[in-house]
Parts: sequence; structure tokens; C-alpha cells
Amino acid sequence: MKEILSKYYGFFPLILLLVFYGFKAIYFPIHDFANYYFGGKFLAEQHFSSSIYFPFEFNRAINTTGQTGIFASYAPNTPFLALLFAPFSLLPIAIAKLIFNGISILLFVYSLKKLADFYKIDSFYLLLIPILFFIPIKNEILFGQVYFLIFFLSSESWLAYQKNQLKLGAFYLAIAILLKVFPALLILLPLFKRQFKFILFVGGFGLILLSVSVLFSGIEIWQFMLTDVLSKASQGEISEAYVPNYQSFFMFFKELLVYEPTLNNTAIFNSPEIFSSVLVTIKITLLTFGYFVTRKTEDYFMIFSYWILVMILISPYGSTYTLILLLFPCFALLQSNIAKPKKIAGLLLIFLANNLPTTAFLKYPFPLSYLRLFLLLLFLILLLLHFHKHINYKIAGFIALISAVFTFNFAQVKTSNSKYFLEKGSPILIYDFQLKNQQLIYSFWNENGENIRSIPFKYSNSKPVELKGKEIIYNGNSVISDGSNKRNPVLIDGKMILYLSDFDRGIGFYTLRKIMLNPTDNE
Repeated sequence: MKEILSKYYGFFPLILLLVFYGFKAIYFPIHDFANYYFGGKFLAEQHFSSSIYFPFEFNRAINTTGQTGIFASYAPNTPFLALLFAPFSLLPIAIAKLIFNGISILLFVYSLKKLADFYKIDSFYLLLIPILFFIPIKNEILFGQVYFLIFFLSSESWLAYQKNQLKLGAFYLAIAILLKVFPALLILLPLFKRQFKFILFVGGFGLILLSVSVLFSGIEIWQFMLTDVLSKASQGEISEAYVPNYQSFFMFFKELLVYEPTLNNTAIFNSPEIFSSVLVTIKITLLTFGYFVTRKTEDYFMIFSYWILVMILISPYGSTYTLILLLFPCFALLQSNIAKPKKIAGLLLIFLANNLPTTAFLKYPFPLSYLRLFLLLLFLILLLLHFHKHINYKIAGFIALISAVFTFNFAQVKTSNSKYFLEKGSPILIYDFQLKNQQLIYSFWNENGENIRSIPFKYSNSKPVELKGKEIIYNGNSVISDGSNKRNPVLIDGKMILYLSDFDRGIGFYTLRKIMLNPTDNE
């Protein structure tokens, strides 16, 4: 007994924290868990189609089940995730959340123990986990998120890979990819190590699991997810156009370089081409660094941790619970031969990135509003300093220069000849509108369900306009074809077309936009 206590005493504060918030989550709003639960429920009831990715249809379907106080969005989750949650949907949602949290906590602790044992992490350091990762752990449990599960799958995959159990490691990684997609970046480590057998196993298991999912959901929704949902998500289009909460490179440079008169009128200048070029160059540079790190470094755990951090940084959207994955670089830092001052600096950066409340820095003007991103960038620099002898900066710089020039000249920039109609701060999801008695009355959805708001709007006459697919047709010609989903186009006084669109926003997150038929008209 004393031996067990001396070996695992470091886990006790963590377990107490997990149990505390596990019980607190019972009385907490359903929150993000609703996305997963109702995705599984509609799949189990065979009501699973592409409409689930449109938040108005998804929330309206949830509302018909009798649930209130929920505002959900299934995108950008995969149909495979719905298959995972289908069994939970057989239970009442509160009980399902409790059980899922319980399973997630057990898997999380189990994978942490295996990781700590494998890398011989001192129990004293385990005492730091509840402090360093307090907010990610708390939010993961309260919101009913899946990142404990992603951590478990990533950890089991990595340990199996390290033990040369390639099939087992590939199986776990394939599940992680089918659940959340972004772990696919971890394929680059075995690719650069020329472990092609592992990659083939991941592909094989992925196809098998995908086939199982298709049997239940059908192929059409997978096609829609890959072509429509994933393409938007990869552009940071999850909800609104500018979301500093994501604390990503994508949103930082979008706010810096892409001017928008309603939502982002403080941008330095408007250059979507430079924005696209900068993002691609950053990604290619990080991948180039990763190539040298992977090929020339022997510390495998630090290599894996580098890719985990890059995976977080290059994602166009982020969250506090995603940061639970920083446990990998945290453990790698602790077991490395890095000098103690650098270890302390690294742990401090992790603590601040994890636990500084977003509201604490979002109230400050740009760029101070991206403090978490800067902290993660400093942590990346700390890791790169550890690897710097192995990186050929001349080659990396040359590749970065070529990618910058190429993407600037050949980037396909998404534009629209329409503009926002409402001011900044309008509802996130407007799904209908009408003109009546010199009023524009629009309907929107939030956690309180359906709502109606009206504003004064002078007009003489209005009539519907043809909508063909994603194109608005007027007088036999396409007025706008920007690839966005659209609803209810209306011609007003022969001068302006008012309509709903999710351009530059998450799929189905409609808002009001306008097109002036004569650009010289006063807008």
C-alpha cells in the first residue's frame, strides 16, 4: 500500500479535481455535449442528413425533442463522431453526459498513468497537472467535450508506435482522425521517419472504420462534410467571420490584413492575397522545421510534442479544452535534459496559456487581444531553441520565400460584391426576415430559441428574386455567385437585393447581406 501511495500520490489532486467537476457538471448546462448527443440521436433515429450541419435546422430539430436552453452547432464534427454517440443518445441527455464524462475521465487518467510510467515522470511533477491545466480540465468536463478522449487515443497511438506495435498505434490514430480530423497532421512524423508501414495501417483502419460509418449514415453526408463543411472549417469559418476567441494564427492575420467595413475596420490594410500568402508560408515553414526536427533528432517524445504544438497552432480555430493536448509537450519538457531555467519558463508559459481567462485579454485592443497565441508562440520558440542545431535555416528560409512568392501570385482569394446589412453585434444566426409596414423584421436563433427583432426600414416595394443553387438570378443574369449558402433574396425598390448568406461564416450561420444593383447608388 505504501509503495502504491509513494508511486502514485501525484495523481490524487488530479483525481479529486476530476471527480469534483464530474459531479458539478451534473448541474451545469448541457453546453457542447448537445452537439454530440443530438448528432448521435438523429443518426440512431435515421434522421441524419446534411441538414444537421445547418444550425437552424439542427436547433429546430433539437427543439422538437422538448429540449430548451440549447444552442448547438454540429459542424465541423464528422459523421463518425455521431456513430460514437448514438448509444449515449438512448439515455436521457443529463445521464448520458454524466456517463460520458465518467468514461472520459477514466480513459484520461489511464493514459496519463501509462505515459508517466513509460517516460518515468516523477510523481512530484504530476502534482502540477491540476495547476497547469486547471481551466482546460474544468471546461472539458463542464462542457462535455471529447478532448480527454482525443488525448487518450493520441497517447495510446504514440505509446504503441514507440513499442513498435504499429497496427495498434495506427488503429488508435485512425479513430482520432475520424473523430476530429486535425490529428491527421501526426501522420507527418512516421512519414518523415519513413515508417510507411504505419501510414498504410492508418489508411487501412481508416477505410474500414469509414465504411462502418457509411453503413449507418450513408455516403452523401460524408461527401457533404468533406466538400462543404471541411472546406469552410479549414478557413476558420465555424460561426462568425472574426472570432479572436480562437486565438489562432488564422484569426490574428485575418484581423490584421483583411479589412471589412462592418466587422474589422481597424485592419492595417486590406490584402487578402498577403493574408493567404502569410498563412501558407507559416504552415510550410513549421512543416519544414518539423522535417529537420523529425529526421535529425533522437528525442522522439520531443519530436511528437513539437507536432502536437504545431497541430494546435496551425488550426484556424482553437479552444481552452484543446489545450489539454499540451500535456504531451509538458511531459516531454519534464523528462528532457533541457536546463532547469528553460523548463521553468516552459511550464510558466503553459500555465499562462492554459489559465489566463480569455475575457482578461479580449477586452484589450488588437494585437493585445491575442495574448494566448503569443504565449503559445513563445513556447514554440522554446522548443525550437532545443532543436536549433538540427534545423537548416538556409533551406527553411529559401522554401519559405518560394512559398510566399508563389502563394501571393497564385492565391485564389474569396471575394463577394455584397456587404453586411446589419451593424456589428447583430445576432449570430438569422434564419428569416420579412418587410412589413416600413419595418424589417428578422428572426434569429440563440440559446433562448426563436426570437424576433425589428428595425425601421423605408421602402416602396419588394419582390422575391430567383435563387438557383448558390446563385442569385436577376433579369436572367447571375448577380452573385460567391459559393456561400443563401436564403430568401428580395429585390427592394429595384435598387438593392437583400438576402441571407453564410459568406465568410460557419456553414448555415446566416446573416443579412445586401447587393446594390447600381454600385454608384448611395448605400
